[in-house]
Amino acid sequence: GVEELALLEQLLGLPKGSKYGVQGERKVPVLQTSNGPGLTGLTTIAAHLVKQAKKDQLLGSTAEEKAVVQQWLEYRVTRVDGGSSKEDSRIILK
Repeated sequence: GVEELALLEQLLGLPKGSKYGVQGERKVPVLQTSNGPGLTGLTTIAAHLVKQAKKDQLLGSTAEEKAVVQQWLEYRVTRVDGGSSKEDSRIILK
């Protein structure tokens, strides 16, 4: 989670320096923001980074596209993270 978010930040061209952490047994990603409460969760933080980079088109432009993007982000968290091993994750993603 945290490594993926740092990579996303880099791919979006955002300056480095975001402070990421994890919370709980499942190591849920947390982003400490400078102007408010921290953000929790992979999909929430990913959407925040995309908006911060002003690349909202990556989140979809129509209601249907937005729903599909949200669906895939949720699938990533629930199915891929829910796998018991890297091999399980690889099979799920195929």
